[in-house]
Amino acid sequence: MSRGMMTRNKGNLTGTKYFFVHACVEIVCFYLLRIHFPTAMAGAIALSYDFFAFLPQGLIGDFIIKHRKTPYESIGNALMGVSAFMILAPGDALHIAGYIVLAVGNAILHECGAIATVAESEGKIFPSALFVAGGSYGVVIGQTMGVAGVSPWWLLIPLAVSELLCLSAKVSVRKESYPEFHVVSPKVSAGLILLIAFIVTSVRSYIGYAIPISWNKQLWQSFFLFFIMGAGKALGGLMADTVGVRKTAFIGTLAAIPFLLFGDKVMVVSCIGVFFFSMTMSITFAMCLSILKTNPGLAFGITTAGLFIGLLPAFFVQFSPIVNIVLITVFSILSFVLLRYTLTDGAPAR
Repeated sequence: MSRGMMTRNKGNLTGTKYFFVHACVEIVCFYLLRIHFPTAMAGAIALSYDFFAFLPQGLIGDFIIKHRKTPYESIGNALMGVSAFMILAPGDALHIAGYIVLAVGNAILHECGAIATVAESEGKIFPSALFVAGGSYGVVIGQTMGVAGVSPWWLLIPLAVSELLCLSAKVSVRKESYPEFHVVSPKVSAGLILLIAFIVTSVRSYIGYAIPISWNKQLWQSFFLFFIMGAGKALGGLMADTVGVRKTAFIGTLAAIPFLLFGDKVMVVSCIGVFFFSMTMSITFAMCLSILKTNPGLAFGITTAGLFIGLLPAFFVQFSPIVNIVLITVFSILSFVLLRYTLTDGAPAR
């Protein structure tokens, strides 16, 4: 087996490990988030959790890279375990604090996954895309467990699995150099590229909440929807590595529009749109990596900050279906234009 093939297999193995770590993390988080939903505190809990889970990730990732010897993975898993006891204990103030602790643990493990998969990627997008895809499966499993009232002691299983997999990949988090990514045009300024990546991620986050899916009424439909979403994220990274980021961006933005808009009552049509729409998930990360070449933690943090900004309207504004359709169309076209202006024709560096 050639050295290149061995390195590529190691990248895919690390991506697979963190696929399951990500799934385990979201199982714990969304199980715990369902405990106080729906209640009067649900909105405050969700906003607090999202704020601390998404916004500080860049700073956390930068700190991890600059202080490599600390066992961040174990700290992240321990924080999630502690948060479960805080959330399950009596007292509203303790619940809010528990969700903040949970969010910080989530953020640490996300950053470990981003850094590890980039370190072993050999300039490929797929390992990181595979890692990100795992979250979709964890979300629906955790929500289902919470709704069903499964005993919280079962959370020990995903926490243990997450810890074991993290420990098996800890060398990757502590590497001191990273492969380079070249998916953006050298004619566009670095600051503008990072801004565009942030905007496109924010738009994708908003669209994820705005997609009309009135057909999603049964448990198996929710599972299928999140399965399709995760598969789209993973395949998007694979396609970006093979046919190039610009073609993948075209499919994930323009080609997804009609399926997203006209699949409200038809599951198959809607899921095709969700599949296409999810394919751009890893491209914005690769854009940031092309600029922040020595700091994948900060690069990933820019995209997670965009995710937080994109979901804010869901907390404060309720648009009509017609307005949502217009916004999805306009934002998808805007994303395509920005990505076409920014991305290069070729695939990432080999």
